[in-house]
Amino acid sequence: MDLDIKQSGNTCSLRIKGQLKSSNVPEFDAALESAISSGCIYLILDLEQMPFIDSSGIGAIVNALRRTRQIGGDTKLVNPSSFATKTFKMVGILSLFGVFATEQEAVDACATA
Repeated sequence: MDLDIKQSGNTCSLRIKGQLKSSNVPEFDAALESAISSGCIYLILDLEQMPFIDSSGIGAIVNALRRTRQIGGDTKLVNPSSFATKTFKMVGILSLFGVFATEQEAVDACATA
């Protein structure tokens, strides 16, 4: 898994490239904590290039949502892969997130929150 991280003000975008699974969840969690400690309260997760996610990855993404909401922010999803969409629907968490077609739409939604 590769993470592309971009911060702008209180918003941080993470583009996940590759599988999010138990072996690389610590890397994702470290990026999340780094973003929060640097002042990000809004997290935008671009999941277009994430072909697979396991239960540990799902837990990490739900944890990101919980952490950002604890500090008055939110976590948005951008263009989740079909596998991610089906998996999130199956476990009943897709409705917890704002889902957007583009990163800019997600950024705009954070700005008006």
